[in-house]
Amino acid sequence: MENNWKPQVVGEGTTFPFVVVDNWYNEDEEKKIWKELEFYHSTENTERAETSIVARHHDGTSKSKAFRYYFDSWYNDKGIKKSHICNFTYKYRSPEFHKIIENCLPYYRSFSSTNVNCNLISYYEENDYYEAHYDSFEWTSLIWYYKEPNQFKGGDFMFPESGHTIKLKNNRMVMFPSCYLHQVTPVKFNTPPKEEGLGRYTITHFFYTIPSN
Repeated sequence: MENNWKPQVVGEGTTFPFVVVDNWYNEDEEKKIWKELEFYHSTENTERAETSIVARHHDGTSKSKAFRYYFDSWYNDKGIKKSHICNFTYKYRSPEFHKIIENCLPYYRSFSSTNVNCNLISYYEENDYYEAHYDSFEWTSLIWYYKEPNQFKGGDFMFPESGHTIKLKNNRMVMFPSCYLHQVTPVKFNTPPKEEGLGRYTITHFFYTIPSN
């Protein structure tokens, strides 16, 4: 499928470079992604980050306040192939994308050797956030969505160690080594929303390597 990517390598030459790609999904893919997000939002399988697998403080309290959809666990091997979100991970394996990330630092070349990924959707409403944390994988990719016009402030993404803030934008993908500390600022609606689903969605793909025998 044709891509209309607008890639940026941010922080190139520093300790914490990362990749930002606007228009990650093309127009046809984006329509399918929205249908899938709305389907998950309509189900009763929503979990709260506070009571699920999430980064935690030393006292055991959650660093996040948000909704979670662990949709990988809802399907068998045949069913997960029906997910557009999972099928569209083909984009990460393209030579075009590999050329983009190799413009960062030499260790970014290791992404091409990853052979497993898992997936997660987070949804942030009023006062939801994620404090600074790191992920227990090799690479993290985040893709952001919200219904336009945007009816809230906040929900921006930050790398506290480098001081970079990435503005929230529809269909924007950010990718970085999972060991980077990263956080999401609290979502604040301008006025109380009149319907559900007007907050901030994040599609997360975690990539890692399982050695072959």
